[in-house]
Amino acid sequence: MEQVMSYFNLDLQEDRSAPAVADLQHLLFGRMQTETIQLIRRESNLLFPVIRNTSARNKALKPAAYDSVQQSFQKIQLLLQKVRQVSGNYQLQEQWSAEYKLCTGDLFITEQLLQQWIYVAQNILYPAVIPGHTAIISQDDIDNVIID
Repeated sequence: MEQVMSYFNLDLQEDRSAPAVADLQHLLFGRMQTETIQLIRRESNLLFPVIRNTSARNKALKPAAYDSVQQSFQKIQLLLQKVRQVSGNYQLQEQWSAEYKLCTGDLFITEQLLQQWIYVAQNILYPAVIPGHTAIISQDDIDNVIID
């Protein structure tokens, strides 16, 4: 995320080959980054202490707390969809500068990493600490995960 924001904050104004949508990308990405940072802070205070202190029988996270996290996940996913849409599905154009092409590639990678994080949180972490929920993940899901 830092590389993308670095381009938007430092290089975009000088880049004559960047498309007009770059300013909108900057705005949407900034909002997504803010939402993601807030959610990570919330998880650090809410989810991770419960994971550390809970036994298999004593799940302690209240479903209402998870509902607010779900709303944040939905906001992040909506912002990712909007970034993808205004970015033309991350299809590179020949006339763009190398810096903007790199930024576009970083936007795509950031989307993939955030989608994986949301998937793990929704299907493994939160179900493991909410009463009445079971983590649902198959071996195929584990085998098909790309980790850099």
